[in-house]
Amino acid sequence: MTLPVVTLGLKRPLDIEVTGVTQTFWSGLAEGQFLLPRCSQCSRLSFPPRKVCPGCHHRDFTWVKASGRATLYSLTRIHNSPPRYNLLSPTSVAIIDLDEGIRLLTRLLPDDRPPVIGAACELVITRHPDGMHYAARPAARL
Repeated sequence: MTLPVVTLGLKRPLDIEVTGVTQTFWSGLAEGQFLLPRCSQCSRLSFPPRKVCPGCHHRDFTWVKASGRATLYSLTRIHNSPPRYNLLSPTSVAIIDLDEGIRLLTRLLPDDRPPVIGAACELVITRHPDGMHYAARPAARL
């Protein structure tokens, strides 16, 4: 499943260092997919990508496409952010629970609806002049 792509004119919110451990994840974003590492030993999903499984300490992973479906767990509004984060102020930062069981910190893109804790939201891929990143937004209306 390919996630929606939103083009933003600002640089990515954080400097990204692509490593051997994270390469597959960032390549997946470029192809429209949010990939989660799954431990080949205990099947635990985790995020962010790491060298060692946080459950059983195994070092071999496969990659699973996240559905993009999530629930808004918590959020805060930042009215004045340091310039290094390249964010327009104010901005919302959210904790979301992916349907796959991963809790994730991310930006919440602006929407004409006020965010509601417990509401459905979705992952989107954000395209920036310096590469891809990800964010969340309220789920599409039915």
